[in-house]
Amino acid sequence: MVKKKYFVTIKDVAKVSGYSINTVSRALGNRGYVKRETKEKILKVASELGYMRNCAASALRTKRSHIVGVVVVDNTNPFYAEVIKGIELEAKKYGYTIILINTDRSYENEEKAIEILLQRRVEGLIITAVQTRNDDLKRLVDEKIPNVIIGSKFEDLTTNYVCSDDEKGGYLAAKHLLENNHRKLLLVNAEKYKYAAKMRELGVRRAIAEAREKIELEAIYSKDGFDNGYDTFVKFIEKSKTKFEYDGIICYNDVYAFAVTKALKERGIRIPEDVSIVGFDDIYFSSIVEPPLTTVRTDKSKLGAEAFKILMNSIESGTVTELKLPVELVVRNSTIKR
Repeated sequence: MVKKKYFVTIKDVAKVSGYSINTVSRALGNRGYVKRETKEKILKVASELGYMRNCAASALRTKRSHIVGVVVVDNTNPFYAEVIKGIELEAKKYGYTIILINTDRSYENEEKAIEILLQRRVEGLIITAVQTRNDDLKRLVDEKIPNVIIGSKFEDLTTNYVCSDDEKGGYLAAKHLLENNHRKLLLVNAEKYKYAAKMRELGVRRAIAEAREKIELEAIYSKDGFDNGYDTFVKFIEKSKTKFEYDGIICYNDVYAFAVTKALKERGIRIPEDVSIVGFDDIYFSSIVEPPLTTVRTDKSKLGAEAFKILMNSIESGTVTELKLPVELVVRNSTIKR
């Protein structure tokens, strides 16, 4: 029984075209001098035979795979979907391909993802880190493997970072409510160890400190995701024996804001008549929910694009860059002047 051959090789193209393996290799790899007529004939034969370039072999030879690994905590989250799109669009401009691995917010999965991608000989890594530990990221830095961290920062790790201005975002959200006469605020935040959660809360508290009048603020902390945000908020309001008295709620992100909105509506609490809500990120659905959500807009696609450009600079020259992208408040119908 003859074993079926699945891949056409340079040797096959050379045999059919009648040219040497070296000539065919130069023509297909666009390296060195080959007569135009010769190159056209070789390319025609290669196309007819269904030849596909062996990128793995080329990477071994040139030390360049033109592949970048992307490790993301949750690719179902609309925020990360837009970040990934920004990375991919920028990668195409540079002639690069990305390999994406989702970690489901597990540090162990993050470790495995990095190991798999390094085995695939990626030239560098773009990572949205789980943040519970960073031993795997320290290894990348120690071994001088180019990497960029999106959306978080580790004080003990000197590497490339791209973040939104989270502190200013928290400040803008709180300032908006304070300027519209809200005086009893609730912050529905992510877990305390998360960099963005810390920065956003810092911004909220700075705005309150500047107000120089009595402003009440309570903060609760939730694991990521709609269901967790909903459950955390419901447990909080059900624990209180009194009527819901907050007049403004600031949420860590828009997904939390959707969860809070659902819980409030189920209890007959009106938005914005009874309580105003501000989200963070301005994902696609924020403008079409009811009521449309006031939120802090981040440029998610640009986060991805800038991360890729910084990674290319790091690969080429070993530079280390920290970039903070601006944010802006988008006012919609979920907030009201009191």
